[in-house]
Amino acid sequence: MLGKLETVFSYTAHFILQSWPEKRPGILFLTDSGGRVINFMEMQVGQSGDLGGLDLMLHSVPSGNVRELIEKTASTREITVETWEGDPKLYGAIPLREYDGRIRAVIGIVTSQAEFDLDLFAYMRGLEPMIRMGYDAYIQHATSQIVMDLNLHDSTRDLLECLISQISEIIQKGYCSAVKLSENGQCIPHECVTTQPAEDGTSQIGQILLRFGQDALTPSVLDDNRIIVVPISHNYTPLYALILHLPQEEADVFYDERDVAFLQEVCEKASSALWRAISSDDLRREAGKKDLLYQLMSKIQASIDVNDVLHEIVTSIPSLYPQLSVELFLTVEPNATTPVKQLSFQETEPTTSTRAYLEGRLIVEKREDEQPVTVIAAPLLGKQGIYGVLQVTSDQRVSLSQHETDYIAILADTAGTAFENAQLYQQSRNLIRELRLINEMARQLNRSLDLKEILDFVTTMMGATFDAEFCAILSRVPGEERFDVLSSSQPEYTGKTVLANEKPFQEILQNKQALLLAQPGAGPLPFSLLPCGSLMGVPLIVEGEISGVLLVSDSRYHFFSFDDYKLLEIFGQHASLAMTNAVLHNEMERMVITDNLTGLYTRRHLNERVRTSLEKDPYGSLILIDIDYFKTVNDTFGHQVGDEVLIQVSNLIRHSIRDSDIAARWGGEELAVYLPRVDKSTAHGVAERIRHCVEQETSPRVTISCGLAKWNKDIGMDLSVESLFHQADIALYEAKNSGRNQVVLA
Repeated sequence: MLGKLETVFSYTAHFILQSWPEKRPGILFLTDSGGRVINFMEMQVGQSGDLGGLDLMLHSVPSGNVRELIEKTASTREITVETWEGDPKLYGAIPLREYDGRIRAVIGIVTSQAEFDLDLFAYMRGLEPMIRMGYDAYIQHATSQIVMDLNLHDSTRDLLECLISQISEIIQKGYCSAVKLSENGQCIPHECVTTQPAEDGTSQIGQILLRFGQDALTPSVLDDNRIIVVPISHNYTPLYALILHLPQEEADVFYDERDVAFLQEVCEKASSALWRAISSDDLRREAGKKDLLYQLMSKIQASIDVNDVLHEIVTSIPSLYPQLSVELFLTVEPNATTPVKQLSFQETEPTTSTRAYLEGRLIVEKREDEQPVTVIAAPLLGKQGIYGVLQVTSDQRVSLSQHETDYIAILADTAGTAFENAQLYQQSRNLIRELRLINEMARQLNRSLDLKEILDFVTTMMGATFDAEFCAILSRVPGEERFDVLSSSQPEYTGKTVLANEKPFQEILQNKQALLLAQPGAGPLPFSLLPCGSLMGVPLIVEGEISGVLLVSDSRYHFFSFDDYKLLEIFGQHASLAMTNAVLHNEMERMVITDNLTGLYTRRHLNERVRTSLEKDPYGSLILIDIDYFKTVNDTFGHQVGDEVLIQVSNLIRHSIRDSDIAARWGGEELAVYLPRVDKSTAHGVAERIRHCVEQETSPRVTISCGLAKWNKDIGMDLSVESLFHQADIALYEAKNSGRNQVVLA
């Protein structure tokens, strides 16, 4: 039953009232299937007759004879005319049946027996055509109202949403959907608007559309009146199809001929409004395409960055055709963040993209296998060659006009030229950048002879240049088959060890050449330091031998280009020279400040360190040490043994103090230890520890005498290095005169 009961009743009542005999009193009423009164009215205004006592109240079930009349009509499903003894009124009712025979409503008439001289049963049977006329009038009016509302929309989607929502409101059963049709009348499932909300990621309308497959849609009633399909066309051009469909939970509901008639009427009258909206969308889309194409071409032509060109290509098409996916197949491997694929020429049967590249022309391929697929491949043409293929794909049935495929071809041609220009510019920029990097690196390395500073600079430079996840400098351990990590972009790896027989280092050691590795599809490279997909290694060669390796790696495959590989080789040459100079410089400095025999610092270096401490520390202590009877040792055992004893004592001193303390050879058999920020009691304990170790651990056994001097900035503000040593020397003299093998505090 179509429409709301009270609305349909208002149209039907108009025809009933026109057929009612003049000057006959009567009451016309409408109830729903449960007997509740929806509407009632007088048949002749002012002609009430003997019709009092009727229990007709809106939204309630009447009592008495009216109730019996309604119940009998609903049970028999036939026209009923009744009279009751003692009641002067005449009662009649017509059941309004659904398609499946159920009673949806009852139209009743109550009149006076005395004043109604016609056959009420025959009259009510004659009302059935009038009821149909009322329905037809309602359909015409509802359709006209829908079309008026549709003309307010110039967007196809807005128009369709308005259309299906109004149809659903009038039909009051199931859902209404609109699906776009191709030029040959096939449905395009992804362009569908529906009043049914999707549940659990699936929709009933999607399942219905799959049933139609590749067949052209025609007007049809399916599944025992549970699905109605009516296509909309304009001048024999298929536009959309309207589909009424009932959900599974409404198992006992069906559509009837009035629903079909209404949907057909709507489709016929809405076609012009829908065509105008589609045409408006096409005009806006074309204007948008031209504007976007102009902007895109301006961006591409003005761009000198390969990544910008690729990004504009990939993002422009989906903005116009959301149903299309875009892929770029290139013959070169650009340093770009936009995902690209390599063109393959190994297939037995060439793919669409390969054919477009080999033939140098746009190819459109449509496949209708298990799932319809449309593929468009356009070559990226430059003046010097073809650089790749722009391929757009839809895994659904789409209808692209010749104009739209031409648009993709123009975009690909322009992009090919821009890509070529960007590639050439990028290559020149890379060369300039590499020269600048090399000059900057050489300049910075020549300014420093500090090994740690050089290591940190080279590591930082590699990370900034190659933008890799891991950079490190490794040193080959002399006499051992291993490398130690000296510096790393990830500090936790500094100090770790890598065996020289691992694949990257094994190849570098064998060939003494730089190495570039990538292992796509076979998992990470076999390297124990950390997993990686791409790796570059450059040997650091000193005097023809490998002393270390510059290492750069990343988890991404094919991350490094050949240009990166050559640039790292140049880095290795400069880094190797700078590190060799720093090592030689450090060795020279060590030799200048170190006593050759004992390995302790020289007296001059000790004086400088003490002077610095006097300036910045609040207090400190100095121990002067003399080996007792050292001349006797030389005379008894010889000067070689004397030197060995001096070395033994020096080693014992070194092992008895902190790294921050300074031990030096003062002269001959005299040694000195300066303890910065150490008070006299602690210093006395250190001196006693040294004296005890010397007495117990030297061979031949010797003893030492120690003079201890301390200073404090709060007490002696003008203390000099000379005066501090003088105090310690006096204490040492006293220790030797007091019997030796003891510590005396100045």
